[in-house]
Amino acid sequence: MYKIGELSRLSQIPVKTLRFYDAEGILVPDEIDEFTGYRYYGAAKLSDCYRIVALKELGFSLSEIREFLSLPKERVSELVTAKEAELNRLKAQTEARIRVLRNLNSALKESACMFDIIIRKSDEVRLLFDRRVISDKSEWDDVLKELRNAVPAGTLGDREVIVDYETEYVSENFDTGFGVELTGKVSNLRGFTEKTVCFSGETAGLVCKAEEYDEAVRALQQYVLDNNYQIVGPTYQIRYGDGTVEVKLPVVKLREFNPVFNEEIDVPFENDPEVIGHWEMLDHLPCKEMFLPEKRKSVEHGDRVKELYFLPGGERYWCFGWTKGYLLSDCGYPHRKNQNPYTIERIGEETYLFLEFKGHNYFEGGKPEVWVFRKTDSKEYTKKEIRIVDEIPQVPADDSAVMGLWNVCDLVRSVESFDPRNMCAFIPHEALYWRSAEFLTGGQIRNGFLNSKDGSVTIDKDAVWRWVNGYVICNPRVTASKYMIETYEGTEYLFVQWKSGDYSYGGEQPFWYVFKR
Repeated sequence: MYKIGELSRLSQIPVKTLRFYDAEGILVPDEIDEFTGYRYYGAAKLSDCYRIVALKELGFSLSEIREFLSLPKERVSELVTAKEAELNRLKAQTEARIRVLRNLNSALKESACMFDIIIRKSDEVRLLFDRRVISDKSEWDDVLKELRNAVPAGTLGDREVIVDYETEYVSENFDTGFGVELTGKVSNLRGFTEKTVCFSGETAGLVCKAEEYDEAVRALQQYVLDNNYQIVGPTYQIRYGDGTVEVKLPVVKLREFNPVFNEEIDVPFENDPEVIGHWEMLDHLPCKEMFLPEKRKSVEHGDRVKELYFLPGGERYWCFGWTKGYLLSDCGYPHRKNQNPYTIERIGEETYLFLEFKGHNYFEGGKPEVWVFRKTDSKEYTKKEIRIVDEIPQVPADDSAVMGLWNVCDLVRSVESFDPRNMCAFIPHEALYWRSAEFLTGGQIRNGFLNSKDGSVTIDKDAVWRWVNGYVICNPRVTASKYMIETYEGTEYLFVQWKSGDYSYGGEQPFWYVFKR
């Protein structure tokens, strides 16, 4: 049981407001000491606090909240529908609330369980803590019991915390943190650590029963996805003595893409001998805390960087360069230029690089992603050594079908994905880099490329490109890109592989430029 001040701290509702809710019959204490007049609340009342806060943020009056809390579930839908009609009359300024009410109304009709999810700043919990990879969730209670037994009498709090460090669904071998609340000083940690779990930023949270935990986590993650939030930390399960569970997920609200977050990358070079060499990608995480060397979280993804080379002198290759403390990047569409901080740590026998990469979410007001690399060697590589080169076909250049001038009309991931009725769905036409290709006799080719500075089209030098039957050759990069002609609804289209740095240095499958004669 909690005194009114403790409930105020946990719920972040002022004591004065809690007394008012008591007087209005909205949030009544479970017990009142007849001698002192102190109010005592069970942990389940925290769920009512969340619900009241959520309903207030949706615009319900106190009288409506009192009615809401007293109605049976089948009647609540009627009240929600009435409020939706009221908010619709307020139009633009209440559109966000209307969307939430629609989701709430749908949940009431389709689900046997309702969760009130709110986004807010939260408190912190001081813990006796241990982190383990467990084979099955049935081990949770045994680990928590072991931690409770290690805490001296009088210093054990009411709360227990379970931290889920996984980023993908797994059915076994869970990377999990366990903690029991400390209320006093502990001198002998018995092999465990002391840890303060702090929720300083925005946190998506809800309260549920223990048996509803899995369903509650799914509801919370779906809410975050539907409302354009970035997850920036692990999932926290905070258990209370009466079986109530509070679920918390650190988040950041995302907004429209803003190119103002671009940074200057033409900066003076400062050497860092420790970073020079080859690094292989190990993990891709919301935050550094979630990394565990023996337990990879993220799955392989074709669009992610698989390795990094730090070349001597900060020499740039592909879309990367560097100076001490920063990986300099210029990549993506729209172009994103950033100084991405890195730190290097020795863990056990391995050396790891933690890179705070400012990806797409960062340009929408979110936080950098954490890329983790392991060093494989400290060799001073050159660009030529690390570049993928193709075997150039020794065939003639006498394909009359491809001769002539072709103008760009699309960029697609595969030939099969091209749709002439829905072109430039991936990148707008005006942003396509390769603008034209003119196939000339004798294997000559005249290519036009977009000048990003002024929007003009520049014709490449004769020595850069050539063609042979079935292939376009880039001489400096030593690549042989396939071409093919396909006909859609009577119109011929030329498809040419685009073997950019993503292919030559990243090993990714090339996209295809599409041209129309």
